[in-house]
Amino acid sequence: MKRVLLGLFLFLIPGAVNAASYTISNQLIEAQILKDGDLYVQELIVMDGTFNGYEKTLSYANSLLEDNYSSYDNNSLYNGSGIELVSMEAKKISGDVSFDTLDDNDFTKLQLVNYANNGDMTVYTASSNYNGYTYRLYYPANNEKVAFLITYVIQDVVVVHADVAELYWNFITPNDYDDINDVQVRVLLPSADNSSNFRLWAHGDLSGEINKLNTNDGVLATISHMDATSLLDIRLTFNKSLITDMSHVKTTSDNALEGIIEVEEARAEVANQLRDELNLKRNIVIGYSWILIALVIGCSILVYFKYAKSPKSSYYSKYNREFIDEYNVEVIDYLMKRQITPNALSASIMNLIYKKNISAKEVPNDNKKEKDYEFTLENVNNLNGSENILIQFLFDTVGAGKVNEKGAKTFTTIDLKKYAGGSKTCSSFIKSYTSWKNNVLQEGINQKFFETSKVPKLIGTGILLLAIILLFLIIQFETDYIPSYVAIMLAIIFFIIALVVYKKTIRGSEHYARWKAFRNFLDDFGAFELKELPEIILWERYLVYATIFGLADKVEKSMNVRISEMDMSSLSSDYYPTFFYIHIGPSIHTSFNNAINSAYHRQSANYANTHSSRSSGGGFGGGFSSGGGFGGGGSSGHGF
Repeated sequence: MKRVLLGLFLFLIPGAVNAASYTISNQLIEAQILKDGDLYVQELIVMDGTFNGYEKTLSYANSLLEDNYSSYDNNSLYNGSGIELVSMEAKKISGDVSFDTLDDNDFTKLQLVNYANNGDMTVYTASSNYNGYTYRLYYPANNEKVAFLITYVIQDVVVVHADVAELYWNFITPNDYDDINDVQVRVLLPSADNSSNFRLWAHGDLSGEINKLNTNDGVLATISHMDATSLLDIRLTFNKSLITDMSHVKTTSDNALEGIIEVEEARAEVANQLRDELNLKRNIVIGYSWILIALVIGCSILVYFKYAKSPKSSYYSKYNREFIDEYNVEVIDYLMKRQITPNALSASIMNLIYKKNISAKEVPNDNKKEKDYEFTLENVNNLNGSENILIQFLFDTVGAGKVNEKGAKTFTTIDLKKYAGGSKTCSSFIKSYTSWKNNVLQEGINQKFFETSKVPKLIGTGILLLAIILLFLIIQFETDYIPSYVAIMLAIIFFIIALVVYKKTIRGSEHYARWKAFRNFLDDFGAFELKELPEIILWERYLVYATIFGLADKVEKSMNVRISEMDMSSLSSDYYPTFFYIHIGPSIHTSFNNAINSAYHRQSANYANTHSSRSSGGGFGGGFSSGGGFGGGGSSGHGF
């Protein structure tokens, strides 16, 4: 498993590198069989990221080997007798590596020390274990690539039988922590072997490959990716005459080749069966993935044309100056946005002022940036359901039922701020605001602007279930295939869209087009000449709709510019309320929007205070990670 440590760690020692976060991008092993049966090994490990160094465990015992051939069922036959370390080296690199890199002379030799700390440079420590040694190579990096070159000799590895010589060795054992990318192991014979005794086998990940070198003096095994639980062992038989120094070579009196071939053919048969099973599983996943992708595309086309593509409107004009008086202004929010926003509340207040249900006047305050207003309930004539809810909430709850000298109910924006921002009243404000929104939403639904259908949701749910099945197959079959994840992602996206997809009715399309053109008119209000604009008496109402469209400030400024161009002496005093209305509109909009935001903020703060808990203190863990290696033959390792 790829080691990635997320989070923050303390610098325990001055100069230490931050927490390890890296990948092992390459591991190259070149093993030269010597004429005396020893194995001269060079390992090149490339780490990419942030780390302090690399920990390597070397062993001369092949404890992970398996062999059911009667003569060789004891792994100890293939064990070495010891390890001789030649050198520890490292260098920072920028490009790719190959076996040619092993011959580079610019590596820095690491020096053996008894003790080292994270952050130390160009040193290593050594500790013995049952069958070998564990080394810690200190060469810190910060978002860099470092190549570690470890050279050693495994003594007395080759076995010479009566008919052939044999090498059977664990080159990579499970690494405890790290996945490894681009694994290459090259095993070289003492010299070329063109005889029939030169045979090769490899055991490990079924995706790996092993082939003879063209020169017939060795083999190359490659695996594109090894997870942390994988191993790689290689078995070679070759002409025993290549081992010329027999002074300390292990020997047997058996003709071993036939039995080895028998064992390896049986293993190959099992491996091929497993490989066929994996290919079948992979093909199932591949086929299922493309079927799911095709279904998502097909269902998307179906849902779009049948349940999402709205009919075209017959209204094509860019500007519209006429109102649609079939419903209140708040409902427009639902038509244009499929939701009720704070703009709708401000527009509703403005509309009630316009209809003379309530009146507003400025009240003095000490805040030069924000004005405050007093609202008076004048009458409750011709109110709909949502307006009744709003009137009751504002005057009876926020205003606490207070009345002026004429006995009329009143409330102020000061009352509104206190109620919305109060720790004990903010929830009541939100509850009433939500109740009002739901009522407006229902009024919008009653207008039949949109078609409703459960079919897209059912299709989306079905697609999601198919995606879950695909994910289950990927996990169960342990098969990675990029289009599979693409299919799952597309299915999830489709499901989300299917939940919210909608289609306008003919009525909805017509009304949407007209209100969009009306919004364009308000947005460009300042671009029209005064003579092109409707009479001033309608401007109050325009500002109501400007509020619902979020254009209150812009339209108010445009209106003031046009008013400044008028001959005020020729205007009746009847227009003066209109001028006042235009002036206060944006301020009222700001007050109510701020109140809503304040209520939600206060409620969130209350929730956080209520549900917070105290965590216990403590320090960060420090020091080295736990040891690496299984004690198997060859090597295992990880960064730290």
